Amino acid sequence: MDLSDILAVIGLVLLALGGGTFWSFSTGVMPGLGRTDDDMFVSAMRSINRAVVNPLFLLPIFLPPVPLVWAGLIDTGSPRGWMLVAAGVVFFIGAIIVTGAGNVPLNNALDASSSPSAVSRAAFERRWNVLNGVRSAASVGAIVLAAVALVV
Repeated sequence: MDLSDILAVIGLVLLALGGGTFWSFSTGVMPGLGRTDDDMFVSAMRSINRAVVNPLFLLPIFLPPVPLVWAGLIDTGSPRGWMLVAAGVVFFIGAIIVTGAGNVPLNNALDASSSPSAVSRAAFERRWNVLNGVRSAASVGAIVLAAVALVV
């Protein structure tokens, strides 16, 4: 096992953790919160959004492209190298950029809102869920690319 293999495995594990987080929100957390009343929804999302600002949550969300692209650059010119770089880029654009440009501003707006819960929820929930769906899909795509790269 060489450095590229080690970095690719680290990247894949981080992708799985980060992507699993997005997937879990899409398939369990948000549908569950969707069944609550407006006050409960807003309160829970504010609490979640504050709790996730910690290294154990944030590292798998923001770090996967680093080992993936590094591994891909070590294997430059090979199909494996291109797939690893593609996995890192797909995750970077579809998860990190979407998070920073979409989900985080929505989280911040929800946290700062003094509107009634129904208004705050209406401005947040659908848009946040759509963006999280993009993050989930990008994560799955990146995981597939990285996994295939490890077996070619």
